[in-house]
Amino acid sequence: MTEIITSIDIGTSKICVLITQVDSNNQIQVIGIGMSESKGIRKGIVVDIESTTKDIVQAVEQAENMANIEVDSAYINIPGGYTKLINNKGIIAISGQDGEIDIDDVNRVLNSASIVSIPQGQKIIDIISDQYIVDGYDEIKDPIGMSGLRLEVDASIITSSSTTSLNLIKSVNRAGLEVLGIIMEPFALCDAVLTKDERELGVLLVDIGAGTSDISLFRNNKLIYSNILAIGGNHISNDISIGLRIPFEKSEEIKKKFGVAYNPSIDNEKKIKINPIGMGENIEVSQEKLLEIIQARVSEIFELVDNQIANYDLKKDILAGVVITGGGVSYLEGVTDLASHIFELPVRIGQPNYLGIKQPIFSTAIGLINYSSKRKFNYYVEYNNVDVKNNRKKNKLKNKKNVMSTIKRIWDEYF
Repeated sequence: MTEIITSIDIGTSKICVLITQVDSNNQIQVIGIGMSESKGIRKGIVVDIESTTKDIVQAVEQAENMANIEVDSAYINIPGGYTKLINNKGIIAISGQDGEIDIDDVNRVLNSASIVSIPQGQKIIDIISDQYIVDGYDEIKDPIGMSGLRLEVDASIITSSSTTSLNLIKSVNRAGLEVLGIIMEPFALCDAVLTKDERELGVLLVDIGAGTSDISLFRNNKLIYSNILAIGGNHISNDISIGLRIPFEKSEEIKKKFGVAYNPSIDNEKKIKINPIGMGENIEVSQEKLLEIIQARVSEIFELVDNQIANYDLKKDILAGVVITGGGVSYLEGVTDLASHIFELPVRIGQPNYLGIKQPIFSTAIGLINYSSKRKFNYYVEYNNVDVKNNRKKNKLKNKKNVMSTIKRIWDEYF
């Protein structure tokens, strides 16, 4: 049996939508991709619902046209730094006459774990099982099919600001889709870009986007630290714009085409020809000057991350090194060498690998699919607007123009 699962990665610079088919063996096939500029998000937070809604509609329609189907629900992300984890335990008596644990028992024990006092202004967005315990036997990952009298769970209750999560849900609902779940970004990313050994030994995951950098540390297959820094790839582009006195859009283009984060043997005499405003004469910029600007800002990002880890005395837990992902800096030449020098740890780029999708910019979107497809339990998302179908009809034809040309641009750029 094939299931359709859709993910929407709502980021500071872009909205990325993936429509996938997931078969009974949990094999994922991407059938639709959509991407649009994100104009209503700042530092991972919705600041303009109307703009965010329009951008989601545009990206969803691109993916639907590619997949040749219409979707009505999706999983979405929230940055780890905007969430809190509360550890709690749930206990139930197994209900079946033969004592065999089924999905209803798992749902009941996880819901019992959600009965916990949370601060005012926060709401539960997810529940993660750390381990199950059947009649005193612990370290059980999946109890379904086992027999016993009592089922317990050690769970991580994930909460976020009610305002933050509600505005995300509203934006998706107004685009005509129901939110099936809000997934904490580190959990989505770890499935997409980290290995099991890395999660067990201890790995630092640094997801650098356009406006923020998400820091997550996994050890013994558990998330033990998460934070967010209000700095990302846009800050590098802004420095290039100021340093070279060119428009921000042109600095983005130059960064992606010629960007180097670290190269001790760079040719000091080599020049880059650029046209600052798309007309008139080209100007020449030394590659060394561009490197100097980029390296300074990327170094600052890594140093801020390193200081965070040092302040919480977590360096000793990072035995498997550092994994960098996201669309902010991962494509820059020499970025792993620079990071390795600052962290004094092995560093690699984390990227998904699903049927040709290997770019770090898709890490969160494919991670949302992978994570949700493996789960037997999904925490119910409150506040979904019951009128999402009518919202869909209102927005259906708003962004039809140039859909196919946009799909072609995405395909040419990333595949």
